[in-house]
Formats: sequence, C-alpha cells, structure tokens
Amino acid sequence: MPDPQETAALVAAKRAEVLAKLAKFQKGGTATTPSSSSQRSASPSTTTTPPSGSRTNSPAPPSARFDSASPSEGGSPGSIDAIQRRIAEAKARLANTKSSGITPRATVNGIYVQDGSGRIGSAQLSTDSAGGIDLFGMLESIPKREMATAKANARATPKKDAKPLKIDLLKGAKDKSVNPYLEDLGVKSAKPIRKPRALRFVEPGKFVEQANKERAKIQMEKLKQSIAENVKKAGVQVEMDISDKALKREPPPLVEWWDAPFLPNKTYEDMDQSPVNPDELNQLITIYVHHPIPIKPPNEANGPPTSRSLMLTKKEQKKLRRQRRQELQKEKQDKIRLGLLPPDPPKVKISNLMQVLGNEAIQDPTKIEAKVRKEMEQRQKQHELANAQRKLTPEEKRAKTMNKLNDDKKMSNEVAVFKVVNCAHPKHRFKIVKNAQDYQLTGMVITNPKCHLVIVEGGPKSIKAYKKLMLRRIDWNDLPPPSSGTLPPEAVMDPNQENRCFLVWEGQVKNKAFRKFTWRKFESEKMARDQLAKWNCEHYWDAAVMASNEELAARQPEL
Repeated sequence: MPDPQETAALVAAKRAEVLAKLAKFQKGGTATTPSSSSQRSASPSTTTTPPSGSRTNSPAPPSARFDSASPSEGGSPGSIDAIQRRIAEAKARLANTKSSGITPRATVNGIYVQDGSGRIGSAQLSTDSAGGIDLFGMLESIPKREMATAKANARATPKKDAKPLKIDLLKGAKDKSVNPYLEDLGVKSAKPIRKPRALRFVEPGKFVEQANKERAKIQMEKLKQSIAENVKKAGVQVEMDISDKALKREPPPLVEWWDAPFLPNKTYEDMDQSPVNPDELNQLITIYVHHPIPIKPPNEANGPPTSRSLMLTKKEQKKLRRQRRQELQKEKQDKIRLGLLPPDPPKVKISNLMQVLGNEAIQDPTKIEAKVRKEMEQRQKQHELANAQRKLTPEEKRAKTMNKLNDDKKMSNEVAVFKVVNCAHPKHRFKIVKNAQDYQLTGMVITNPKCHLVIVEGGPKSIKAYKKLMLRRIDWNDLPPPSSGTLPPEAVMDPNQENRCFLVWEGQVKNKAFRKFTWRKFESEKMARDQLAKWNCEHYWDAAVMASNEELAARQPEL
C-alpha cells in the first residue's frame, strides 16, 4: 500500500502544475478567437475531483493539452511563489498530521487529511504512473471494516434433508389410512429386529408326547409296508385304501364353522353361560336375498342366439297344413277359370259312378266300370311314384342322421354313468356297444368281479336315447344260452340273483375325456381305478363302488 505522505505530495505537485498551466493559458488567450473565449469560459475555474469511473469517458484535463509547457516558461514570479507556498503548506499539514497521530481518511472520492483545526481537508487524489486518477488504488486504500468472527454471526448454510429410514417408510406403507392400496414404494424390506425371548420352562411331558408321535408314525409306515409286501407276494393288487386318511380320520372340530360367529370364546360352553336371545337372532336375519351374478356357460356360442320357430301342437300343425293346401287349390281353380291351365279330369270312383256318368253308365255299365277301375289304379300308381321320388335314399338317410348327431354333439357334452350287476353276456354286450356306436358316443365299459361300469359321453339327445336303452329297453335278466360255444366265465350268474342296471350319475362336462368307445376287463379294483385315472375319471369309479344297490335303486329317475 503506498505511503499516504508521498501520495499527498504527488497530488499537491500535480495541482500546482495544473494551476500554473491554467494561469499561462488565461494570460495568452486574450488575442484568441471567440471560440477560444468560449472554450475558456467553459473551462473550470477550479479543479474538482472527477467522479469515480469517468476516467476513460471524460475529456482530457488542461494539463494533458499543455504538457510541453513548463512552469518556468513564461510564468510570473508571483504564480511560482504561490505554488511553492502551497506546497510548503501541504508539507506542513502532512507533518502536523503525522505528529498529531491523525491518519489520512480514504473515501470513494479520494484521500482526505484532517486540518489542525479539526476540519477535513480537501480530497487528496491518487494517481497512477501515467498521471491519471488511480481508482483501483483508492479502493485498496479504503480501510476494511473488521467483522466479527463469532459462530453466532456465521452465515447459516442450508442443511441437506435427512434420508428417511427404511423402517419408517415401511410403516407408512403398511398404514391403510396413509396408503389404502398398499402400493410398493420400491424399498427393500428391512431386516426384522429380533426381540429377546422370554424365559420359558419346558412343560412336563412335552418331549414324551413328541416321541410317542414319532413311534406311532414309524409303526404306521411299517404296517403299510408289510401290507404292500404281502399283497405283492400273493400276486393280487390292493383293493382297499391304505392311505393315512382311511386308517386314521381327523377328529371333529371343537366348534362347527357355522356356529363360530355366534360364540364369543369359540366354544359351546358359551351357550350355557349366556342363553341365546331370540330377538338378537332375528336382527341377523333380513328380508334381503343375495342373488349371484349369472355366468354364461362356456359351451354356448358367443354369437347372437338363433331364432327358433314357434312350437305347435299336432292339431295346430294340421290346421296350418289344411289352410295352406286350400290356398293352393284356390289359386289353381282361378288359373283354370282364366284358361291358363286345362281342367282336371273328373275323379270317378265306384261309389260315385252313377252320379258322374249317369246315362253312359246305364248304356254300358261293364265298360264304364272297367274304365273307372283303370283310372283308379293309374291314380294309385301316380301317388306311389310321387312318394317314391320324395323318399330319401339310404345314403341320404345316413347323411341326415349323421348331421343330426353332429348338431346334437355341438349343443353340450353330456355324461352318463351306469352300474350293472353283470353285463358280460354276449347279447347285452352287443347291444351296449352297437347302440353306443350308432349314437356316436364315446366312453368305456369296465368289467370287474365287484362292479361292471358303463361310462358314455355325447350330445343331449343321444344320451337321452341311450339312457332309455339301458334303464328300460334291455331286459337284463334275459340270459339265453349262446347258439355256438359256451358262455364266458364272467357272464355266468346265480339264477336266484337279480341282474339290474342303475344310473349312478349324469350331468354336463366342459371337455370330453375319451376319444372312442372301448371295452376293458380288469381283475382287481386298483387296476380299473388306475386305468380311469389316466383319463381323470377315477371319481366315476369311486361313486359307483361306494354306493350300494339299494341306495341307487331309491334314486332312479322315472322314464
């Protein structure tokens, strides 16, 4: 930082130089032009400190235009003495300031030195090496205000938001009031905090009970293994269910599920402690009925329903046919009257011979009778010929039947399961297989010493006709001896035993289980059930075996 005394001395020297040049200019400018006088009038009488920042834009001072002139050239002694006197005053002022301890005061307008009387002197300008005003030096000379460095006055820096904990986010996500839909916030679940376990003593008999359960389980496995080995040695498949559910059933629940909502402690002892109030039960029962939403069956077509013709009785059908024939006959008679068609020959019969051919019949009755009989035979042949032309050929008949069966199969997939005491007789076997093929039914017949099962699948009309065949048309007790050979061993029955067929179950299924109608024979029940399990139809066998003949006879439909 430059010395204030040197700065003040330089300023005073420059000021004296400027004043000397100004005085010389004033003396030599009397013989100048009016323009010079105007410039002289425009020039300032006193030098003022230019404002800050105007060094580059303000016009050059007079000292810049008269740098070649010196104070000794053409200057009067009075002016030089005045300048020297001012320089001496400035030095004395600086010396006084230094001795009195008063420091120059730097401001934006320049450096000020306080007079001895306590007043502030004129501005002390700072100049650079080129002689101009040094604004940057003036700014550097301005003393800085000392600021407190206490932490309380330190600028508050914005703190970063703390990252929320994962546990808090999970708690907020589980709260239905904050997030009713339990949306996934994309935060991995925090590890659960393991709570310290309380001190618990083992109850007496706990490990003894576990050991007893293990022993019972091992004993059950040994029992099942021994049964399977004995059956394998004998060469007979297992015909009974040896699963855990069959050997050991689960105990009944302490409280049934339909009673649980009405029992506070979930035990039937609550009914003894607090008797049931009929008024409270009546409040639970309302007049409203919950109707489930109807669902269309999957086998129905998605297209619009086809319009069917009105079903008429036999009497109504005959009436429509009679009216239609009358209209055609009336139209034909109108054409005959107009001459468009020739008139029909008279329809003469033996009964109306005399009324139609009166005189001709009297003249030659034998000839007229032969003629009438010939016309009658001709009309009969013509009628039979027309009927024969309308009659379908065997190929057309079969095609019509097949079309009806195909349309029937498209309606729905019906299933019927029959249980027969014995259907191994050749006569019964032929009827069962032949009718199933004629109606285009699929399924399977399983013969077993314990049960004979017949399963058929097809359309509604085919199943209805086959059901009538099995339950009404076939006489199962009619077992004639075969014309050639002997009966198979499984077809032989006790004469006192009644042979009968029962309908076990009928209903609809989404998809068929069989591709064709087959006849299979099995010696054991397990083999028969495993065969049906391949087609996912083992439940048919279970239903037929579990139901007795008396139960099935009580629920047979009326045909």
